[in-house]
This record gives sequence, structure tokens and C-alpha cells, in this order.
Amino acid sequence: MKKGSEFLKIFHLSDLHLGKIVNNFSMLEDQKYVLNQIYEQIELQKPDVVIMAGDLYDRAVPPVQAIELLNTVFFNIIKKFNTPVIAIAGNHDSAERIDFASILLKDSELYISGTLKNNINKITICDEHGPVNFYPIPFAEPPIARDIFDDENIKTHDMAMKKIIDSITKQLNPHERNIGIAHGYVTYINGAGEDEILLETSESEKPLSIGGSDHINASHFDIFDYTALGHLHGPQKIGSDAKRYAGSLIKYSFSEVNQKKGITVIDIAEKNNIKAQVLPIKLRRNFRIITGELETIIEQASQDKDSRDDYIKAVLTDTGQLLDPMAKLRSVYPNAMELVRKDRIRKQDSATNSSANTREKSKLSLFENFYEEMTGEKCADSGIKIMTELISKIEEDLD
Repeated sequence: MKKGSEFLKIFHLSDLHLGKIVNNFSMLEDQKYVLNQIYEQIELQKPDVVIMAGDLYDRAVPPVQAIELLNTVFFNIIKKFNTPVIAIAGNHDSAERIDFASILLKDSELYISGTLKNNINKITICDEHGPVNFYPIPFAEPPIARDIFDDENIKTHDMAMKKIIDSITKQLNPHERNIGIAHGYVTYINGAGEDEILLETSESEKPLSIGGSDHINASHFDIFDYTALGHLHGPQKIGSDAKRYAGSLIKYSFSEVNQKKGITVIDIAEKNNIKAQVLPIKLRRNFRIITGELETIIEQASQDKDSRDDYIKAVLTDTGQLLDPMAKLRSVYPNAMELVRKDRIRKQDSATNSSANTREKSKLSLFENFYEEMTGEKCADSGIKIMTELISKIEEDLD
């Protein structure tokens, strides 16, 4: 694979999550919509290689439609636009399924790595400055890495990655340009084991482990001129442009409402000369959160004609009973996904304190606590008076 140009252009993508369903809504058409924009940009920008840094599918056994879509993606990029693809498995993928026929596929310039090996084979592309070496590191749980490297000391994702990088270091030429591709939670970790850089995370990201043992020290990747990362859905860099998350191409939860989705483009000239930019992409439907009383939201929807098809989470501030509020909401926002009542959001601390002292409180105090927990407000004096009279009457009848 050779190319004679003044720099190597990389499209860095990740977290396609093909076949994903969010709140019973299939994201397949939304995914096709942004992938068509990827094709347009590939034809326009003519990258030398497209990287896909894991989570090609949303689950280990993807639906048929997702498999067909990924086949189309690979065919279009590689055959239609003559652009090689380097892809790795992420934590949502089945490593063995992704790895199937990988040896044969490399002859078609699809370099796909599903299962971790104890020897990471590099992929080399050349430009006028010489070779650029790509080292694809598919996602693997620590026990898998422990078995592959026959090292009982590997207990965490960080230990596993250090072992992998150490093996790459033995074959890596530091005078050439080298690109790492990995999937996981990568950040800088100080001596106390705390993150030095706060990364943006999303609710739609599947936790890799509990208690921070999934954290991988970004310093392991210092041997690379650029590290293309997957797993976090927000496009972001780790300290510098040399280590970046491409992020997902579309939004997959309401925790991502403020994220700007796009295509991460990396231009690599000579050694230590890297430029990064993010090309914005348009979403078929946006994710939005709207707050207010139900009737007000419905009335205002008439002024929201251009975005009434968006995926909506409604936070209702009504305090009284509502009859089938989701049906009413979907009459104006047909793709409403979530509806929560602000007056049903309980304060955990208040609930805990109330439960701990239940036996010591009067019936009226218990009612006041319950009312405040359910509504977020103190009961009005008129309500207290009614409840006092009601409690008194019930106690008289019991006597």
C-alpha cells in the first residue's frame, strides 16, 4: 500500500453501534443517514485510510440488518472509494465474530482485528515522508490478556494495555511515524490513582468494570505519534491532539444532548507534525430535553415545527394527576422517548432520613415528609389543616 503525497490523511471513526435500539426506537435509519455523509466526505476529502476504533455493532450477536449495513459500509469505502479500512473490535462486539476471515480480508484492504494476539502485526502505508505504521489493538478483558501473555500479574485493563504496548515497543521503529488504535477508558492517572484529566462520559457507554479498574494510563501510548481511541461517545482529546476519541457518529442517550458529533480528520506530515480537525455532520434527528407543564409543552410545539421529529425527553413540572401524558406528548412529538415527572423525583437523602426515624415521628410529620418527597415542596397550611382534621377523626373512630 503506497501513496505519494505530502501528508497522510486519516478519517478516525468509532462507536458505530450498528443495530442499536434506544428506548425501543431503532437507530438504523439514523445510522444510515450519517454514514451517507461519511461517504460524501470520503469522496471529497479522499483520505488515505479510514480507522474504526471499536464497537462496530451494538451487541455481540447483532441483528441481520446491522450485519448487512456494515457489509455495505465496508464495500462502499473500500471498493467504491478505494480507501483501506483498519477496524478493531470494541467491548460491545464479539471478538471472534469480528475476527472471522480477517486473514483473507486483508488482501482486499480490510484490516480487521477482532481477537487480541500476543504479537500485534503492524499495517504500513507510505507517503513521501516514508512509512506510517498502524498498530490495531482490539478490546480484550484482563483475563483474556492474562492467558494470551501467560502473565498472572495482569489484573486490570491498565496492566493488560501496558503488557500489550511493551510487546509493540520491541518491534516499533521510533524514527518512523506510528499510529496506535485502541478501545477503552484512557486517561492520565496520577500516583493516587485518580484521573488528572476529566473526560466526558455518557450514559450509553457500557461500563468496562467497577471502581475505576477499567482506567488505562494514557502515558502508555506515548510511543505513538497518534492514538485513535474508541469507547467514549463524546469527541475529545486527552491532553493533546496526539490522543483522541472520535466519539459516536450519532447521539445514543440524553446525556449526549450537548455533544457535537463529527468526523475526526488527522493529517500526518513528517514526524511530530500532526493536525487534527472535526468535520461536523448533520443528524437525522436530534436528542433534546424539554421541561415544563404538559399543556404548555403541547402549545409550544406548534412553534417547533422544524424539530418536532426529534427524540424528546420531557420533564413535566405538573403537580397534579395527568391522564396518559405520553400519548398526549407523542401527539405533537411522535418520537418522544422518555417522560419523567419532576414531582416524582425523590431526594434519596431525605428518604433515608425519613425511614430511619419513622417510628419516632407523628402521623402528621410522616405525611409532611411524604408530601415533600413526592412533590419537592412543603405542604401548604391549608393541606396541613385538612390532614390534621382527617387524622384526628380517624383516631377518634378507632377509639
